[in-house]
Amino acid sequence: MAIVSHVKLMVTMPIEAATRIIEKWARTLKTESPEIYEKILARIPDEQRFVERLAQPANDAYKGFVNPTFTSKGGQGSVDIETAQGANLKRSYEKFLAKVRYIFETVEGVAAKRFKDLVDMMKPMFARGVSERTLPFTGTKIEGRGCAPIGANWLVKDSRVLDWLRAGDEVLEGGPYLVTFADQVPTLKAALTGRLIQAGAAIVKSSNNPLVMAAQNDRINHLVQSFVDPGLGLMPFATGALSHVDYILDHDQLFLEIQVNAV
Repeated sequence: MAIVSHVKLMVTMPIEAATRIIEKWARTLKTESPEIYEKILARIPDEQRFVERLAQPANDAYKGFVNPTFTSKGGQGSVDIETAQGANLKRSYEKFLAKVRYIFETVEGVAAKRFKDLVDMMKPMFARGVSERTLPFTGTKIEGRGCAPIGANWLVKDSRVLDWLRAGDEVLEGGPYLVTFADQVPTLKAALTGRLIQAGAAIVKSSNNPLVMAAQNDRINHLVQSFVDPGLGLMPFATGALSHVDYILDHDQLFLEIQVNAV
């Protein structure tokens, strides 16, 4: 057995969201506000669709939230409370419609002014979320790609990936390595990029909780292994195994470590 590829990709965080990214997000939402309003009305055109799409799923999610043994001061048990909650949700269509119309109403000659003001108000929160949970993993084409696209392209042996490596990244053995069939390259690249971003965000939200990290690594490796070409004779991808794609902590610094081991 031998390691044929081994790289550690640094998760550079926190990273400050570029102003142009935030402004583009806000500009897009504002420009598309008429279409957003029309889509809401098209998806929820009447009370029946409101119940099907919003009220009933919300009611189903609420069931079991109340302790079965609980009894309120008014003598209502958990079933009574859940039933009342469901009934209230199903009667909320008019309130929902009124709020949607209000937020997209033309005010002072400005279409959807309240919606656009809300977008501006959300900019700092959006910037913080993007900075902490997205950009550290995605990066940008201008500022430099993050560990997710680099890692995904590493495992399909993209010729550009070595040029994407940043300060803090370390190639320990070999180089980019194609682990799948040629016709599966686009699918693996897209699926793995998305999974690495989602996993990274979940790990950050958990403050690098080891159990969360292990669970997310399991999902990453299961995905990669499902694409592996068995004819390559690689050790199976699994968390902490000889072949793995794992988020790891090294002296409190988060890395994405990729190791490919051949039999």
